[in-house]
Amino acid sequence: MHKQIIIILVFLLFLFFNLQAIMGSDIESPGICHAQATGTTAGAYDQKNNMEIAKKFRTEGEVLQKKGQLAAAIDKYELSQRYYPDTKLADHVKVLRNALAKQYMEVAKKLRAEGAVLQQQGKIEAAIVKYEQSLKYYPDPELDAHLAKLQDALYVSKKPKIELEGVPEGFRNELAVIENIKKDPSRANIEALAATRYQYALSLTKMATKKNDEDAQMLALVYAKSATELAPNNPDYWSLLGQTYDRIGADGEMAGIMAEDALQKAVELSPENNILRLLLGQSCYRHGNFSSALVQFEAALKRDSKKISPPTVATMCSAYILDSQYDRGVAFFRSILEKQPDADSARIALAILVHRQSNNVQAMEELDWIIKKKGASDENRAYALTLFEEWKSQGAKP
Repeated sequence: MHKQIIIILVFLLFLFFNLQAIMGSDIESPGICHAQATGTTAGAYDQKNNMEIAKKFRTEGEVLQKKGQLAAAIDKYELSQRYYPDTKLADHVKVLRNALAKQYMEVAKKLRAEGAVLQQQGKIEAAIVKYEQSLKYYPDPELDAHLAKLQDALYVSKKPKIELEGVPEGFRNELAVIENIKKDPSRANIEALAATRYQYALSLTKMATKKNDEDAQMLALVYAKSATELAPNNPDYWSLLGQTYDRIGADGEMAGIMAEDALQKAVELSPENNILRLLLGQSCYRHGNFSSALVQFEAALKRDSKKISPPTVATMCSAYILDSQYDRGVAFFRSILEKQPDADSARIALAILVHRQSNNVQAMEELDWIIKKKGASDENRAYALTLFEEWKSQGAKP
């Protein structure tokens, strides 16, 4: 009799949970189906927690969509889907992708028209940049062929009017290398032209910065781009191209995308180069891609924690907060402090993130550690003390 009662209870529990799966709301049923399909238990899937995270990303996506930032909204919706699948949201993302494609096409047309106007005005370097940006939004074989002809005209037929480093014929080395290629189009001579244009791009960048010369900056971009086309496996060339795009603030979001693409290519070619990763992380952060920025920062500093610096730590701490990834930030800075207990900037960042988690006791303990530390810098001690007193005045207890 006792065994029969147990069997009946087990059956009723089984029936209860299955009825929940069948009769649950639209947002709950996909999660249960996911758990059943993957063979996970309710505890392993952590349904409630994942649903809350999914709702958070979905809400962020809705805010971005209202602002017209469709690409960023899609990213958030897809993150939501990873935590809690929803067929209605998946259909909504498809609609957004179609809208984004149309939006990109319109942007491409606008950039192409701007390029055409610049070309008519004789501003070939600026026109090339606009055409390249247009192709980034919407590939067009006809425009691609037109762009190639323009670049040939710029590099071969036209001598730049800019006096490179004060020398009227500052670009004569390039013409000599081009003549060598005409006689012998070997890989070595092509590499030599790439190296020459890379050096010109560096010099033009310095000139543009020193004299605030927009024409020099645009020409630097053209030369850096050519270097990557001639020698696409050189990470230094891609790094310079990315940094050059980053300096063109007037072109806004598109310049940011192209900067990140170029720096990403540099990292792919030289994944062990932590400096390149930090540059990519900084570029991603400047353009609002906080999660992508953190991927690069974390990878660089995990590989070489000695490169940790107050500016990098401050940027990372800000990215964790802006992307609401407090747990991730706490875990990372704790791992850094295990290797470098004296990394005071990391300890301050940890305190800030822990405070964001409402763990005031631990947050103030971290600050107190710096305040009492003999070797702490005056700047870190003063900042830690400021935070300590501010949180204390808000009711936090050490």
